[in-house]
Amino acid sequence: MQIGQDYLKRYSESMGGIVIAFLFGLTYGSFLNVVILRFDDWLSIAKTRSHCPNCKTQLAWLDLIPLISFAYLRGKCRYCRKPISWQYPIVEFITAILVAGGYYMLFNNPNLALWQSIIGLIALVIAIGAMVTIFIHDLREMMVPDLMSNILLVVAIIYALTVHYDPLGLMYSAMAGFLPIMLLVIPSRGTWMGEGDIKIAGALAILVGWPSAVVFMVGAFLLGGAFGSIALALKRVKPKTAVPFGPFLISAAILTLFWGEKIITWYLGTIGYGYY
Repeated sequence: MQIGQDYLKRYSESMGGIVIAFLFGLTYGSFLNVVILRFDDWLSIAKTRSHCPNCKTQLAWLDLIPLISFAYLRGKCRYCRKPISWQYPIVEFITAILVAGGYYMLFNNPNLALWQSIIGLIALVIAIGAMVTIFIHDLREMMVPDLMSNILLVVAIIYALTVHYDPLGLMYSAMAGFLPIMLLVIPSRGTWMGEGDIKIAGALAILVGWPSAVVFMVGAFLLGGAFGSIALALKRVKPKTAVPFGPFLISAAILTLFWGEKIITWYLGTIGYGYY
């Protein structure tokens, strides 16, 4: 039994495991595109075959190979020659990168047992799906789906208890995520920021762990502020234009998840303190 676990651990740390994770991520990203586009009609995901949104022609398997089909068809439908949205390859590629990156991060962490890496990866893959879906849905609809934010919160708690293994840190992280957004939402009655951002901020803070949750929240506001300043300078938005904050929360969470500890180490080094 131990020999089998040792072999699995060594293989999971190899390049072959990362390649498999990337390929799985591509397929997963393709599925997420379907979820995003048919979010309001879940039954169609299982019952309706993939088809061109323009000409409604049912697509063959050759048209559905992640990234490759888009490149081969030069971004146009094989049947009506109308442009295919760039959302498809972008979501597929980013999902593949995140899954492969999460795989590498968990299975090359010497502090984690094999069972922690496996459970952590399953939870992280589900969290990635929720994050990608929320990101695109918030951009398109200016609304955070409750279903996805609930899923994100549950798997974030599972991930935190399995990988961070710090129940007290989980509580600190949750407060670091929930409180700043609540202090903006409640007094403004949702005009400064949407109520849906409260739950995903808390969930993402739990996911990245403590004290990285602080880096995550600061990063989200910095990204949002930078975007707003640039957009105003370029006259892309007006001072009172509503801008979804979910994408900035998710972008900051992804950066923090992979580089949070390095950012903290760098920051403490610049002010003369050692690593926390």
